[in-house]
Amino acid sequence: MKRTRIKLCGLRREEDVAALYGLDVDAAGFILVPGRKRTVTPERVRQLQSLLPAGVRSVGVMMDPSVQEVESLLETVPLDEIQLHGGESPSFCRRIKEQLDITVVKVFHMEESVDGNAVPEAYAPWIGGALLDSSVGGVRGGSGKRFAWDQIPAIRERWKPLGVPLWVAGGVSADNVTALLSYHPDGVDVSSRIETAGRKDPVLMKRLVERVRQVDQSFSSTRKSG
Repeated sequence: MKRTRIKLCGLRREEDVAALYGLDVDAAGFILVPGRKRTVTPERVRQLQSLLPAGVRSVGVMMDPSVQEVESLLETVPLDEIQLHGGESPSFCRRIKEQLDITVVKVFHMEESVDGNAVPEAYAPWIGGALLDSSVGGVRGGSGKRFAWDQIPAIRERWKPLGVPLWVAGGVSADNVTALLSYHPDGVDVSSRIETAGRKDPVLMKRLVERVRQVDQSFSSTRKSG
């Protein structure tokens, strides 16, 4: 059965983590980029991580950190993955992976005019996932806006032989995720569209997860019947 990875990001409260129980999710994301509205401290992440359901991976989201900053973070909270949202180079991703022995997810910010070459293959040996996210007005991620999803097939075509999962973020919701999954990304990463009045909404979280799993089941059934 096809199984799309689901990461719910921007968790800040105990209630956010509690809402994950009973949901078929793979990862929980914590924003560690200073100045963002969903930013939490490493100490807060440690508290929330201890409450996660078994099997849900903890992901720390950072932007242009130094190796020392990542190392200091991991000394405070033993995360499962580091998600890099800035202009980090392939060599930097290699250092994080090799020196700190942690899975690295690299985010690539998509503009309306870019093509499949916007995601350089040089990163592939050092990352455990490539996340395509939107960029609006120079602001990277967190906008709730989607990029042009018709760019995904060209990128998938180039990245599939590299064996690196290709995930998508930016404006993903229960209302449009079926359309997104028709492009066959390996995973989805959702934050703002599972919120009401700036807080995570358990109802929207549940709807999103259930819709993804319904599409997964439908896709698998279609393949079997074919």
